[in-house]
Amino acid sequence: MNWKLYLLLALALLVMMAFKLTKVLAMIVILSVVIVFVVAYFSKKGGKGDKT
Repeated sequence: MNWKLYLLLALALLVMMAFKLTKVLAMIVILSVVIVFVVAYFSKKGGKGDKT
């Protein structure tokens, strides 16, 4: 009963397939994360972020 190994193998396969199939989705996710960080940085800078 080594179901954890099978689960890990299936997860790795799923991640590999997703990475191979959805490079556009990965680009969109990275872009959205960058945009969120930029917006947070500018809001912190424009708000009460006097020291930083």
